[in-house]
Amino acid sequence: MLFNKSVKQTLLVTSIMALLTACGGGGGDSGSAAAPFASKPISGTAVDFYLANATVQLDDCKDSAGNPVFVKTDAAGNFKFNTTENCQNSAITVTGGTDIATGLPFTGTLKLKKTNLQAINSNTAVITPLTTLQSYLGAANNADIKPLLEKLGLSSSTITKLQAANFDLSQFDPAKDATAQDMAIIFTVQQLATQIEDSLQAVSKGDGTNPINQDKAAEIAFGAILNQLQTAPLFTTNSLIIDNAALNAVLTQAVTDAGTYINDPAVTIDQSVMTQINTSITIITNALNNIVASGTTTAESLQNAITSNQDGIKDSIADNLKTPVYSEFSLAHYSLADLKNSSSASPLNIDSGALNTVLSVDFKLNNTQKELSDTVKLAFKLKGQSGAQTEDLNVTVNNVTLNFNADGSIKSATIPAGTKISIITSLVIDKTSFTLNNPVNITSANGTVSLQNLINSNEKLEEYYKSYVVKLKANDTVQVSAFVLPITYVIDANLGLATGAVDFGGDNYLASTLTAYFKLN
Repeated sequence: MLFNKSVKQTLLVTSIMALLTACGGGGGDSGSAAAPFASKPISGTAVDFYLANATVQLDDCKDSAGNPVFVKTDAAGNFKFNTTENCQNSAITVTGGTDIATGLPFTGTLKLKKTNLQAINSNTAVITPLTTLQSYLGAANNADIKPLLEKLGLSSSTITKLQAANFDLSQFDPAKDATAQDMAIIFTVQQLATQIEDSLQAVSKGDGTNPINQDKAAEIAFGAILNQLQTAPLFTTNSLIIDNAALNAVLTQAVTDAGTYINDPAVTIDQSVMTQINTSITIITNALNNIVASGTTTAESLQNAITSNQDGIKDSIADNLKTPVYSEFSLAHYSLADLKNSSSASPLNIDSGALNTVLSVDFKLNNTQKELSDTVKLAFKLKGQSGAQTEDLNVTVNNVTLNFNADGSIKSATIPAGTKISIITSLVIDKTSFTLNNPVNITSANGTVSLQNLINSNEKLEEYYKSYVVKLKANDTVQVSAFVLPITYVIDANLGLATGAVDFGGDNYLASTLTAYFKLN
């Protein structure tokens, strides 16, 4: 019995000691306790050339309120943030700001793939077009980017630098450490991607919505560039001259991928968009090549050459990197300012025999390099007031093909065969719609778009229009709302046009709109 009692006591003591040891008891150090989190200060730089006042978002981080975490770059393109327990492993996206070399707004996208920020080298991260390519490549191994950088045409000295850093591209600042030619190549790639992004974001569906946001546009743009680099170089050998066939391949791939994503046969991205980008990028690379060939050797000296507008390069870049936009808008031959200032109390005068001019609009594209084309939807709401009587006329045309001259003025406007036309009036015949069997040219002699040509082309439509007009007389007023929905290009926000809904004639879409007031003389 004593023996059994002794054994039991020994086993009990042994068990307790083992338990204490496993729990770190008894004053011993088990070595398994996790080290407390220590925040790290991270500094970084955003490079197109350096981007001032850009937004740097940590894509995988949220603050305590669940909002995105972001910081801004300073005037030199630098940014800082501290890691937290909830924000130490994240991708980074840079948008907005101003390129301090070109002076232009940055409308593109820069990215850094998801990175362990606690372990990043030197606590620094440079976000560039190269890190963006690497991010969209999506390879687990950094070195997988090497053959693509070689096809991009980067010099052997730059490739050697990157290889020494195991292709951790976040540690390479091309605006400081690259040759002038390499920086010019990197800059060109970003401008190509940005031009594609801007153009794809401008595309509208039939309901007036934009199906491609900035994130998707960037994915398509860089995806098309990567697709090209996986098969063939983008530039001619040892040169800044972009290969035209390769450039066209990138643009064609981008349009194809965008069309697949939109998945709407009614939405067509006009080929002239890609022609415009081809022309702009070619002009820019030629200008950069001239600067480098003149003896500019470092990226810093290239930036200085652009900033100082050497040989007019800054002007050339500015002229060619702006996306075409609708910059002018007039109705009934009145200026936009006059139209906006009109009101029911202060209407614009119009001859009673020229009421058809309120169905005439004029557009102009800015930032054009070549002849371009676009498809627009047009709608008009006319509300005539004759004493106590109100007479309405609504007209919709769901497809107008506009062709523009190289200076952005209208060359021609055509309603293609198969287009649906709708008219609604407050008269006895309150609604009709029909489909054109033949195309109708609606360009007036002075280059404006006039629906009077359409009215004259169809007996029934002309009958309805005349029945409406005859109800109005001198001193009556007409409130006119014009709706314009371009499919390929956007209307300049600086015009200050409102967004209105077209919801008549079987159509339902959002469009830029302008309302003006007229008095019949």
